[in-house]
Amino acid sequence: MPLSPLASINELQALLNDPKLVLLDVRASLTDPEAGRGYYEAGHIAGARFCDLEEDVAGCKSGTNGRHPLPDSGRFCENMRRLGVSADSHVVVYDDGACGYASRLWFTLRWVGFENVQVLNGGFVAWQKAGLAVNTEKPVWQAGNLRAHTPLERVFDVEFIERNLETGDYTLLDGRSRERWSGQTEPIDPIAGHIPGALVRPSTENIGKDGFFKSPETLAQEFLAVINPTSHADVINYCGSGVTACCNHLAMMTAGIPAAGVYIGSWSEWISDPRRPINQTDKP
Repeated sequence: MPLSPLASINELQALLNDPKLVLLDVRASLTDPEAGRGYYEAGHIAGARFCDLEEDVAGCKSGTNGRHPLPDSGRFCENMRRLGVSADSHVVVYDDGACGYASRLWFTLRWVGFENVQVLNGGFVAWQKAGLAVNTEKPVWQAGNLRAHTPLERVFDVEFIERNLETGDYTLLDGRSRERWSGQTEPIDPIAGHIPGALVRPSTENIGKDGFFKSPETLAQEFLAVINPTSHADVINYCGSGVTACCNHLAMMTAGIPAAGVYIGSWSEWISDPRRPINQTDKP
């Protein structure tokens, strides 16, 4: 059986004494690069290792490749080895519970061919609410041996997205808020709007009021209401900087809906060239 992309709190509890478990805390903030380490040092799930979204997961920014570009696969694997990830590890990643950052790490590990990775459903907030072990101790571990293999996920570049405007072979699905997609507001990037033709399905809607992912049945119903009648395998997820798009990608997988992959550069890369068209609408 393929490994579920989500791990429950109970499943993580059962894994805590497994020597192959690598538990990664990837809490972060899109507006404060230093925030994640502060969250970790203030308290984390016992045994977790801090993984920095900016330094360990994203690549080098050029000013035209987006706010969280794809890393070099070799450098990314080097970072994961430093965090103790080996070919036979069972990796569980978590953030505060919104699962955008955790999903980006999950996706990037799968992109380098690593399959045995899950996102903690409910994240750190749910773990705390359950009264489970949290501390400030920094664990000690040995370096891992992870190497890149055949990708399990497909990443699309900006040139492909530009060509797709002419061919229309793929449907773009924007994971940002409806207000950002419509161009009514843009709190992070300098230009508001969306890539022409893109549909919108905010990644925040993957999480229910209880703080956990909605059921696979509910997710399927909600995604299909947006992307039908398109071929589901032809959906490319994107967002502001290739983070929350991965949450939509994970949610679609959880719901049993295939998706083509993720445009990691996303909106922040798209708008770096003023020649690229944008759409704005008054209807979110």
